[in-house]
Amino acid sequence: MKSKAKETIPPKPARLIRLAAEIKTNPHQRSEELCRALGVRRSQFFEDCRGLARVGFEFEYDRKEQRYKIVKDIFIPVFDLTMTEVISLALAVRQLSAAGDHTLAWDAVQAIRKVATNAPEPAREILAHAIHDMALRHAFRVDPDLLNRLWQAQQHRRRVRMFYDDYSEGKNRWLLADVYMIYFKGRALYADAYLVEENRIAMLRISRIKQVELQQAIFHVRPEYNFHERHRHSFRVMVGEGKPQRVKIRFDVKTARYIREAYWHESQRILGGEDGGLILELTVSEPREVLWYLVFPWADGAEILEPMWLREEAANMARKLCERYATK
Repeated sequence: MKSKAKETIPPKPARLIRLAAEIKTNPHQRSEELCRALGVRRSQFFEDCRGLARVGFEFEYDRKEQRYKIVKDIFIPVFDLTMTEVISLALAVRQLSAAGDHTLAWDAVQAIRKVATNAPEPAREILAHAIHDMALRHAFRVDPDLLNRLWQAQQHRRRVRMFYDDYSEGKNRWLLADVYMIYFKGRALYADAYLVEENRIAMLRISRIKQVELQQAIFHVRPEYNFHERHRHSFRVMVGEGKPQRVKIRFDVKTARYIREAYWHESQRILGGEDGGLILELTVSEPREVLWYLVFPWADGAEILEPMWLREEAANMARKLCERYATK
């Protein structure tokens, strides 16, 4: 009789970090949903909850609001940080946001703000400039005061009225919105928000929000909203509303070595190809992002195999490029 394969469980520190991150960024899950997201059994989940409580991080499920609430967190004193080290942390947020650590990058901004607030004058003013102007205003084109109002609305579940430059509509317009989550993605700052008058959840680029007005109404996050599930199939930035699609790309031998050594997406599968090349399979919510950010940069070293509509779109774009450069 064949022995059953031993179940692989992540190390305890890794499990506790992931659990704390899920509770912070996606508190509207039930315990069974958390178990699936974390890849652990219920017994392991509750053991890890007790493990976090032992180190000072406690949370509980609020049945009325249908969400987890953090009731105790750990305060960690930071000593002997120099001003240049804090500035380096503030500027590193730009790289962190580009790496795909979405809500983590926003939490990093909040943490650095705390460090700056407790710094002595006049260093406090310099550090505030590094965070607000160099990191937020200059790098992400976001007004720090406007961002703070959005953050307050999210934290206190206050509905907002915002004036938004809607590129898809080609005009500025007022939106009544419930801000669910603020996060970095693809070198920009975004918010997931429920648009009340349109009855849908939208991804809004915060640099396009021109004005924010707090309303008296208090909102509850809709039960179908799940940050992790909503964004897990995103290749770069876009979140598709439909079913994720499989994309297959053939890379030639010269390009294959660079593809093998990089991590592209959690769904990636690398298969053997002809003449030393490879085939990369991805399951993503917006296949066009794969074309723009992965296929075209490698020019003739990459070829779309599936889906056929994306292959045809790539061919049409290539023809237009040939025509454009042929006339110059």
